[in-house]
Order: sequence, then structure tokens, then C-alpha cells
Amino acid sequence: MINVIINADDFGLHRGINQGIIQAHREGILSSTTLMANMPGFEEAVGMAHDNPGLGVGVHLNVVRGFPVGPPDRIPNLLRSDGTFFGDVLALARRLSRRPELAGEIEREWRAQIEKALAADIDVSHLDSEKHSHTLGPLLPLAAKLAGDYGINRIRFIDEFGFSFHAVQSMKACYAALSCLRMKKRLREAGILTTDRFIGITASGRMTAARMSRILHRLRDGVTEIMVHPGFILPEMLELEKQIGSYYINKYREQELAALLDEEPRKVLSERGIRLVNFHQLEKK
Repeated sequence: MINVIINADDFGLHRGINQGIIQAHREGILSSTTLMANMPGFEEAVGMAHDNPGLGVGVHLNVVRGFPVGPPDRIPNLLRSDGTFFGDVLALARRLSRRPELAGEIEREWRAQIEKALAADIDVSHLDSEKHSHTLGPLLPLAAKLAGDYGINRIRFIDEFGFSFHAVQSMKACYAALSCLRMKKRLREAGILTTDRFIGITASGRMTAARMSRILHRLRDGVTEIMVHPGFILPEMLELEKQIGSYYINKYREQELAALLDEEPRKVLSERGIRLVNFHQLEKK
């Protein structure tokens, strides 16, 4: 059977993103999302999640942008002088490579974010991360450990090797895939469930209805995660970017929302008998 998880990152970022994600779920083909516990739209997103129980909701672990959830004095080496994260995953990677002990600070903050979601009565479906930072060095074993500790037992597994007109996207996908593949056996032994395939990094910013339809036409048996970033860009997002840094994907969010609402991808799902699922429905092989 062909199963697909269509997951929207950045739930909780702000009102426009929340609205787009919920519309894509109610009126389109979105089946899953991941919640940012450290962003201003968190409380609204929690209420929306409770009103839409069919939407799988994971946690989008984030030590890249914004303010921390936990006490700042417990993660001093992850923050700038203004109390925000550095805003750059490459800067995080460099600091982590020079100082592996920073993984301890990251663990404290990630735990705080997971616990905030659980305290809000979110039935957490899985873990993934801002800028796929959970695939950096020691952070994938850490994400797996936290998934096990909190009984979540599902994380985003990237196996995407593909070409993008943006060289950085191609390199990012390759790095994340190599990191995940190195951990594949350990994840399985730890009881962590993952999808069979992942698509989205090299298509980021180009996920039109036509591209989504082509992807769905090519899906094989098993479970594939397709990552998307739908939403509406409202004035408050532009203000938020002044604090946390700009998002490349923002100029494409409404295009991705339109793709998820379009009839053509829905028609492909129906014609091929593809089942829309979320991470709760992953099963041991």
C-alpha cells in the first residue's frame, strides 16, 4: 500500500502560518504538521490542534531561531547577547563541532520544548527540527534519545539525494541524508519508527500543484513524508523577521498553500489509491 505523510513545518510561528496550515488540512491534502514551541503563535496553534484532531502534530525542535523556552542561563553558549539563538544553522554546526559539550545545552532546550507541547495536551506524533538541525553530528542520536524518553518514538528521517537549482539545497539534502543513513540501524535498534522515504528539501520553494502531482505519481509502496511550508505572510511576520532573521521560504508559502488546495494532487491521490496518514500511523516493520 502507498501511504504519504504531507507535513507542514513551522506551526506556531505566527498567525498567518497557523491559518494556512489549518486551511491546508481542512480543505486540502495536509495530514501532519510540526509545532514550534518557542514562537509567538504557539498558543493559537495549540488551540487549532485541539480543534482538528485528525491533524498529526509533532514538535519542530528549534535552537536556530527565536528565544528559548527554557531558562536562558542554562544554555548561555547557544544565545546571542540579545537572548536569541544565532539564527544560522551553519553557525550552530561550527560551534557544535568545536565544542561537542554544547549538545548538553541543546538537550536541555529541546526537552523544554517537548515538555511545553506535552503540557499543552498535544499528543506529539514525532520530532523534526528547524533547518534539519537534528541531523547535525551528535544531535541525531540525541533526538532519538529524547523520542524514546518521552514515548514519542518517531522522528523525521531524511534520505533525499536530489538535484536543486539552489546548490545549497542539494548539499543540505545530501548532508542530512548521509547523517540519517549512518544512524539507520541504531534508530531501528532503539525502536524509533521512521518513514521509508522523504521528499522536500530540493523542492523547497518550488512545490507547485504540478510538482506535487508529479511527486505523488512517482510514490512507491511504503510511507513517504513530503515536507511543505504553507501559510499567509501577514505584516507581523515581517516584524518577527527583524528579531529572528529572514525566511527564504516566506515568498513561496502562499504558492505551497495553493498547491495543497489544488484539485490535481487530490485527483492523483484518489486515482492511485494513496492513503494520507500521519506519523501516529507508522508501524514497526
